[in-house]
Amino acid sequence: MTIPNPLVSQRSLNIALSRPLPKYLTRNEVHAVLAYARANPRDHLFLNLLWQTGARVSELLELRPSDIDPYIKTIKLTTLKVKNKPVRVIPVQAELIKEIFDYLEKNPTNDRIFNFSRQNAHLVVQHYCKRAGIDSKRSHPHTFRHSFAINAILQGTPVMVVQTWLGHQALQSTLIYTKILASDTLHLIDNIQF
Repeated sequence: MTIPNPLVSQRSLNIALSRPLPKYLTRNEVHAVLAYARANPRDHLFLNLLWQTGARVSELLELRPSDIDPYIKTIKLTTLKVKNKPVRVIPVQAELIKEIFDYLEKNPTNDRIFNFSRQNAHLVVQHYCKRAGIDSKRSHPHTFRHSFAINAILQGTPVMVVQTWLGHQALQSTLIYTKILASDTLHLIDNIQF
């Protein structure tokens, strides 16, 4: 017997679970990519922001210093994919805030933090993924978005919180990540007493 969840309809869940799994990187794979980028502060910051915010590449390329609040540790992202371009606020860790301001101290700007194109963003991701031994099918900025979501859900972040952080209009878009959660937590059943 299925117990209905008032927040997630069975139809929404079925639609989400019928979609193919998104390509993603494990946390260890992301850390390997970041390790190779360590020597280039701009590229490391860009990759780290993709990883720790789940931002779309276009949103991150529009990021300005005024979008970062170091006191409450948040980053404002404009959801460019939606017509009225709503702004969402993403909480981030203090270490990432420090990396941003260390970079801005050496590269001051009031304009966009990353002054390069989407194409160059793809090249940055491809370059460091290749160095880390990541296959080309997963060497894409959007893969970091999926990786962020999966990492958050695997660590117990509620799906509706992840939906808000990602700026998804429909919960169905976020529910796809629960498919990976199910396959990645099968070992836990052995620890449950019945």
